[in-house]
Amino acid sequence: MKMITLNNGVQMPQLGLGTFLIPNEEMTRTIGEAYEMGYRQFDTAWKYKNEKAICQALKDNGIKREDVFLTTKINAAALNRGQYKYGRRSILNIPNGRTIKDVIQESFDNLGTEYIDLFLIHYPYPNADKMWKALEVLYKEGRIKAIGVSNFLQPHIDALAEISDIVPAVNQFEISPLNTQKSLIKYCHNKGIVPQAMFTFSHFRSIEPRKGIVENDVLLNIASKYNKSVVQIVLRWMQQQGIIMIPKTWNIEHLKENISIFDFALTNEDMAMIDSMDGGKFLNYNPLGQQQGFFRKVRQREEFVEWNAEHPSNSLFDIIDLIRYKLF
Repeated sequence: MKMITLNNGVQMPQLGLGTFLIPNEEMTRTIGEAYEMGYRQFDTAWKYKNEKAICQALKDNGIKREDVFLTTKINAAALNRGQYKYGRRSILNIPNGRTIKDVIQESFDNLGTEYIDLFLIHYPYPNADKMWKALEVLYKEGRIKAIGVSNFLQPHIDALAEISDIVPAVNQFEISPLNTQKSLIKYCHNKGIVPQAMFTFSHFRSIEPRKGIVENDVLLNIASKYNKSVVQIVLRWMQQQGIIMIPKTWNIEHLKENISIFDFALTNEDMAMIDSMDGGKFLNYNPLGQQQGFFRKVRQREEFVEWNAEHPSNSLFDIIDLIRYKLF
């Protein structure tokens, strides 16, 4: 398995298994089969409600903790009564009395581990600064090997630099041939942040593949050229950009397919043809809509100003949500 060196020297497998939406009853079999094939990175999150299932799967398969790389994420929903709500509905976010430290510890307990390899903030929430500081403490103590973010755009990452000298090791965000994210990938590489792809083949709430990718003529032609599948072509396209990948599946044939991408290489022409498919739009949710809690000079960035002009919001709700998160 090819490894990527993070900005603090930690080695992370470039290809792993995303576990969101994998049924918990399939976890032991899936992780066991994946491990036998060579998978060593498993991605989860508090919100996925499968951390305990992954812990049990490792035990059931006799897999040593030190032989795998575990990523999890802290989510604002764990601090609320009910799911975290966005936009005008954010006025309904009611804190449940738990602290960020409590929620982080719950992931440790769920995973049954004394250390976590990579801990991410799941989204640029209004209290992302507090989340980052809490992760930073455990990182300095050695309980977390690396810390990073998910769904953060350049302005969000710039905001973290205002409060911390620790640069995120990883930024996990939507990357696909239909949303190539070249600018954000370049920014991350320049900052020493490794980009990690998610939402590549389907919407985050779905397991159905995106037809615009799997049935695309450009990708089908390239796949035929190498006697590979479209999925393998897309994964290789990302691998050659230095992107970490975590495609999800519990189908044994797809597990084999996803990991079989290291025996060929795309040409520069192939890479350019895939790049040309870019539609320049988020196919899932757009993090530009999340601005509460960030410094004014960050919120005045061009990207945010343009978004606000197209999506006027009720600033009163934003202020109430921000005050609530700064108090609790």
